[in-house]
Amino acid sequence: MNAAAAFVGPLPQAKKGRPAKHESAAARQKAWRAANAVKTYRIDGKAAATIAKLAGQFDCDETHVVNNLIRFALANRTWATQGIGGWDITDKRFGNGKRTAPVVDTTALDAEFPLV
Repeated sequence: MNAAAAFVGPLPQAKKGRPAKHESAAARQKAWRAANAVKTYRIDGKAAATIAKLAGQFDCDETHVVNNLIRFALANRTWATQGIGGWDITDKRFGNGKRTAPVVDTTALDAEFPLV
């Protein structure tokens, strides 16, 4: 008796695998681009140099360093309640890589508190 004749019943169905998450390759690419968006930011000179130094030290690209710095900052501070520290790079008091003191008009104070 041969093996094919001895088998009784339906043939086992092949596994179909997990269902597809995306309808097409274009939908998959669109979802990937949305999850991995490219953003452009301006970084001041000292921070940019530090990021480049860290990237060289750890033999990785600067994007990897920036992403890890951002993850660390978001995990270790409650930004919504503590606020943003520092100042804006475009602040007029920021020049030549250093923060300069604001110009304060003291003429009114001189009149109110004369030096005798």
